[in-house]
Amino acid sequence: MRLASCVAACVLSSGCVLDFEQFRTAAPADAHPSPDLGADVDARDAAAPDATVPTDVSAPDAPVASDAGDPRCTPPANASVRVAHMAAGFGVVDLCMRRNTGSGTYAAVGSAAWPATGVGYASVSQHVPMNTQVTLPNDRWQFIVVPKGADCTRASAVTALASLNAQIDPQSLSTLLLTAETTTDGRRVGVLGLLSDQTCTSCPPNTLDVRAIHASLAASADRIDLSINYTLPPRDPAGFVNVLFANDIPYGETAPVGGAGFDCDTAWFGAVQLPAGYSVQFGAQAVAGNALARSARWSLKDDLLRQSRMATVFFVGGVDPALQPPQFIVCYEGARDAGMTACDRIGATSVAPPPDAAVDAGDAAADAPADAGDGGSPPADAVDDLI
Repeated sequence: MRLASCVAACVLSSGCVLDFEQFRTAAPADAHPSPDLGADVDARDAAAPDATVPTDVSAPDAPVASDAGDPRCTPPANASVRVAHMAAGFGVVDLCMRRNTGSGTYAAVGSAAWPATGVGYASVSQHVPMNTQVTLPNDRWQFIVVPKGADCTRASAVTALASLNAQIDPQSLSTLLLTAETTTDGRRVGVLGLLSDQTCTSCPPNTLDVRAIHASLAASADRIDLSINYTLPPRDPAGFVNVLFANDIPYGETAPVGGAGFDCDTAWFGAVQLPAGYSVQFGAQAVAGNALARSARWSLKDDLLRQSRMATVFFVGGVDPALQPPQFIVCYEGARDAGMTACDRIGATSVAPPPDAAVDAGDAAADAPADAGDGGSPPADAVDDLI
């Protein structure tokens, strides 16, 4: 279905900004349009006529059947975990684990799917099964991350970069999120958290199931919002889309929606319908209103998004943007064995806060890069990473 058949245009004097928030499923109560963090608007947008929003496009209230019948969505035979290394300033790491019995040594991951080269910064491993079968709910496990090549049998929570005691359920999928924190005496320490993953979406048609994770050390003091923007083809009256797709995300966590942080989103679905050569741009802002970063223009892997209808977006970056500049990591989620463990690392630029700490959408748009109807070529500093 064409995007124009789902929504109508909302045109502003500086461009055409489409508010998808009212169409989202389970949107936060305080959902609001995104300030323009760097999208351009061409002349045809400014000349488009005003339009009213139709009243018959709201999301259905009735539950929607999930894709659980798809054989690719079968839960794993054993509980599985993966590592998302988003700790700015830390090198390549390995994972060690043990059952929480109060004694015994840690062991390296026993699965051949664990990368022999370890997991580097701004990378996500594949899910790997636990070293022994998990058969009971809330099975107690201990995890530590260590520098690549360290001997797990000699490691401990004291010597590790980060550690976590967690309860694991049978056939569950989880992400061990590694982030960094700065102590009061200036030391950098690792922090390990556990996020629940999904194999499939239960979102209604014409939406994608998107999860956002705040892992930017530079913005660790702030809760953040993330936005997506793009220009539509000339035949679509909406012209330009700029909308928040995740709200109020604490550092080291997901947006507080859907339990596991996934949320059904219409704007992302619209992005997947864009013709070849069109691109999207991501933005991050503090909930207080200050813009933090805007990404390079990027062409999403539409084929993977159409298959799984799921994605996870990490916003990362270190305190010193010269050493660890901000990035948006887009991971194409879904069935483990369907080739959907690919992630795009998308370079971004820090946005200096305005003197009055207020974001002016018109000023942000004025200095934005040109939009992709240019072919959407990835920037030289952005890495497309297949994990």
